[in-house]
Amino acid sequence: MDHVLKKSWRNKKIVTGITVLLIAITASISIFLSLIIAHNQAVSKETKHLREITSGVLMRMSTTRQQFANVVNYFSSVAEKDACLPQQVQKMQEFNVSGFFLQGVAHIRDNKIACSSISELLDGMVLGKPYRTEPDGTKVWSNIKIADWQDRHLVIFEKSGWAIMFVPSHAIEALDNSEVAIGVFSIQSHRLYTGKGEIATAWLERYQGKQALTFIDQERQMLVYIAPNQLNVTAVVAAIPLKDINDDIVTFIQILIPLAIIVGLLLGGLFVYMQRTRYSTKSAILRALANDEFYLEYQPIMHLHHNTCVGAEALIRWRTPDNTFISPDTFIPAAEAAGVICQITQRVFELVAKDMRNAFNTNPDFHIGINISSHDIRSGDLLSLIQTLIKSSGATGNQILIEVTERGFLDDDEALTTIKDIRSCGVRVAIDDFGTGYSSLSYLTKFQLDYLKIDKTFVDSVGTDAVTSHVAFHIIEMAKTLQLDMVAEGVETAAQAKILHERGVKYVQGWLFSKSLKRKDFYAYLDKHPPTAESSVE
Repeated sequence: MDHVLKKSWRNKKIVTGITVLLIAITASISIFLSLIIAHNQAVSKETKHLREITSGVLMRMSTTRQQFANVVNYFSSVAEKDACLPQQVQKMQEFNVSGFFLQGVAHIRDNKIACSSISELLDGMVLGKPYRTEPDGTKVWSNIKIADWQDRHLVIFEKSGWAIMFVPSHAIEALDNSEVAIGVFSIQSHRLYTGKGEIATAWLERYQGKQALTFIDQERQMLVYIAPNQLNVTAVVAAIPLKDINDDIVTFIQILIPLAIIVGLLLGGLFVYMQRTRYSTKSAILRALANDEFYLEYQPIMHLHHNTCVGAEALIRWRTPDNTFISPDTFIPAAEAAGVICQITQRVFELVAKDMRNAFNTNPDFHIGINISSHDIRSGDLLSLIQTLIKSSGATGNQILIEVTERGFLDDDEALTTIKDIRSCGVRVAIDDFGTGYSSLSYLTKFQLDYLKIDKTFVDSVGTDAVTSHVAFHIIEMAKTLQLDMVAEGVETAAQAKILHERGVKYVQGWLFSKSLKRKDFYAYLDKHPPTAESSVE
């Protein structure tokens, strides 16, 4: 008996030891993954900061371009013989005064200023051969020096004889962050027009244009972000020391309470700002809904192995009667703040029922993904919207996919109940933009989810030496462990698709396969890549 008790005690100690070890391993893995995600969040935060800075500079540059276009459009009907009459010079002066970034307006003949808004300084100036001529015929002179303007080097744009002058450094002078190096340069020649801080020539030579580029210069220990202007002629480069990212990692991991306070202050500030504009924003959105200005585009979701279209994500778009396109990044947060996001969600469901009725009926293995917000979960109307969609379109439950971002899970009790009700209809649920918010790991284990969408932020770094390159692989392994299907978003290269396929990702969406398409174009695409039972999302 003593022998049995001793053996039992030894077994108990072994089991206890194994349990403690497993707990320790699990905790270590969780901590490791949390560190990775924290690191990624820090990089994402600083990248976003650089993106905001470059966007501000690009906005100023775009404003200057628009002012130039206004000058050319106005004077295009003026005959050459009348170009320098007093009334035309007076109009140049008016443009000069009203143009926030303009230093002068002029008429140019044979590379010489014939007349201008600042006659005493500019008239008669010989400019010489332009630095470059753009595809639309715009001539550009750079580094023009005016004797009475110290440390001011002008750039001149001229088209059809009419020109503006501006100081390129004005685009970046408003920036007061001494840690950020920023500059404006030519994409073709990699020539730096103006800069603040240390701008490495290697950064400019690396950039090829068209799309934004983010990378880390290990030698200089800098995070670099580059974005082009709309004409893809000039680009803005911004860089920040990596030590700032390391500081952010410490903040994310060790100083949660101050971080929460900061986030709260930021959200409070955003709330105050949105409150100030909510009524005008609300009325504009409600008016757009009444006028049917919203429509849907559909981005195909592809099966990597079979190259078939198994579904699509419904993306809401807004184009006003004057043909102005309003970005979802602008109107969706505004709608949430104004309290009308649920009306937009309702319109999405109505449009899906109208647009996709034929796709649902002829392709039983096809599904549509619909994005919802935390407001939709709290509204209590989501289940009714889904049931109405199924009834009016003839779809089955498994042809509908509800995509919820991490913010949608903030109210645990309501989210748990809502997701349970949704799944009881046979409708599947996905967590969208995984890893870009907070508490992602807890959501995967706590809520009943069907699959996970890997955010484009992580897909972009796949196959590169970026610091976030391995995060996508960790997310994939987590999804496999939890038996979740996966869709990788923003796949743009064949190399990314190949690596993701090798890692076990079956479903992807991105410009490698197709951009988001209007209804007619999407049906044409679906006809060329019809889904099959073997390729449908399981």
